Amino acid sequence: MEMILEARDAGEWAYRGEGAANLVLSYTGSYPPFVGKVLRVRKITENGAEYDNGLSGLSKHECLLWDELISAPSREMAEHLYVKNVMRPLLGSDYVESGVRVLVGKGFLESVESNILSKRPSWRVNDAKTNTECVSALLLPDLSHFPGSGSPSSKSYLTRETFEDVLKCVIQSDNGNRTTKFLDLVAETVFRSRLLDRLLKAQMLDTLDIEGAIHAYYNVVSQSCKVCSKFREVEEKLSERYSHIHSDPYSKSLKIVKDYLTAATAKDLSTMISFRPTENRDMESLDDTVVLKSTRQSFQYKASFLDLDRKPLTKMEYYYELDQKIVRAYSQISKVKDNPGKSCEN
Repeated sequence: MEMILEARDAGEWAYRGEGAANLVLSYTGSYPPFVGKVLRVRKITENGAEYDNGLSGLSKHECLLWDELISAPSREMAEHLYVKNVMRPLLGSDYVESGVRVLVGKGFLESVESNILSKRPSWRVNDAKTNTECVSALLLPDLSHFPGSGSPSSKSYLTRETFEDVLKCVIQSDNGNRTTKFLDLVAETVFRSRLLDRLLKAQMLDTLDIEGAIHAYYNVVSQSCKVCSKFREVEEKLSERYSHIHSDPYSKSLKIVKDYLTAATAKDLSTMISFRPTENRDMESLDDTVVLKSTRQSFQYKASFLDLDRKPLTKMEYYYELDQKIVRAYSQISKVKDNPGKSCEN
């Protein structure tokens, strides 16, 4: 029988942190399958915008776009399959944890919401709360946890002085120099792991930028292109610039939009790197080990990409409008620089 987390289990999950869409809870109990794990729980805004109605959350056009996700029985599973079937192969299985779905009862989620309320930043509390209508949550490895080490402090913010002091047990250097050497360690790890190469490859799926992809979007949703209509009102040459996209096969438009949205995820993700000092200093040849030459120390590391949420098809128009606002703002600033006597308002 599949396990369901109930209200009585909520006391074993502590607040770790949160982003715009999810809460992260760390496990503090002793049940082996959960030791060294975190639970990612969906949030809901005060106006109910994130309410999960039990459907996949994919529109009919998104079902054509994401054939890897159409088997998902719920929105939660669709998001899980997106990470597993789209982003993980793209960014590398060693650097993306797709996790597993665990069932959660409403009582568990309500108890969690109550237990962690005082730990959350007030502005986050005012913005959103735990989505108690979810039927599952995502169980993931705690990326700050190494086997055999102590599920770490949940303290999120450190001053520069405190951070320097914390590094005393990690970086063998004089006081005042540890932070700099730690940054050298991070840089060496990023270089050795080739994380940025993988990330760039994913981001470069966006070959047309939103100014081109928006035309493919209107093909996908079978609507008259609002951008071309606007261009024709201003200048005919502008409407001709991307007119060839509207003559492309439907399958090509699907690929353009799919690649753009995948790249959008890659442009909005997070990266987490964890370190553990190792006793053996001759381990530089191992794939998960890096050497800080200035202190002659070796470290085992774990690097992962996080926050790989799928971007909905409906955001294409938002991305286009945002891009146009940026262009207009840049143009205004350029005019002011060229004509110092005029203000932006003019």
